[in-house]
Amino acid sequence: MYIIGLIISLAIGVILGLVGGGGSILTVPLVHYVFGEPMLLATTYSLFVVALSAAFGSVQRIKNKEVDFQKAFVFVVPSMLTAVAVRMWVMPLIPVDFELFTLSLHRATIITILLIVVMVYTALRTLLNKKPPKVDGVSTITIVLFGILTGLLSGFIGAGGGFIIVPILLSMGLDMKKAVATSMFIIAVQSGIALIGDFFNPEILEMGINWELLLSITGVTILGVFLGNQFQKKVSTSWLKKAFSILLLAVAIGLLLKL
Repeated sequence: MYIIGLIISLAIGVILGLVGGGGSILTVPLVHYVFGEPMLLATTYSLFVVALSAAFGSVQRIKNKEVDFQKAFVFVVPSMLTAVAVRMWVMPLIPVDFELFTLSLHRATIITILLIVVMVYTALRTLLNKKPPKVDGVSTITIVLFGILTGLLSGFIGAGGGFIIVPILLSMGLDMKKAVATSMFIIAVQSGIALIGDFFNPEILEMGINWELLLSITGVTILGVFLGNQFQKKVSTSWLKKAFSILLLAVAIGLLLKL
């Protein structure tokens, strides 16, 4: 299972390198179900992997002047502030087991449900939405609101939110290449800042981090990002997104069956 997990990590990195986001949503179920880490800790691992992988992918794109820092700033500030607030103050308040009305719930179940909802939404949006984003059709308020939304997703489930960020950047007038590069930069900053909140969570500190495992996953994912960057001009991103959407639906169904 360890080797299979690393192969999946490589695939996640390739997807991140090719389309600027989306693959990170698979990191949490990978760490939890394949490597057997607790669900809360899996979100921490995901933030770490996504932050470093996206940062690595951003370096070359910054050198190539593909990152639009002005548009990234508007998006990333509300996003990172929301994400770190969730990790630092909200997550420690959620008990492992609690009751909602007459239902007995487990925190891991709530995280899994959120993952399923995001996976299904991402997959269906990609498969069914045929219209290109309308350029300059997004107000600053809308951008800030979507920044907060991606911050919430990053804080609660450890996903970068590239599936939201890229379409918004396209609507702001960026071409696909710059949108992917800018999305990767936003994800790196957002996930890295969100990770700071985990150092203030006693539960995560008590569980402890398996650094050998985490660094292995991160290293392989970064390799995947490098490969994705190299293949970007040679692979049809349209075909890749459709294949990835089908994979997301399959994983979502698998998670649903495990509830």
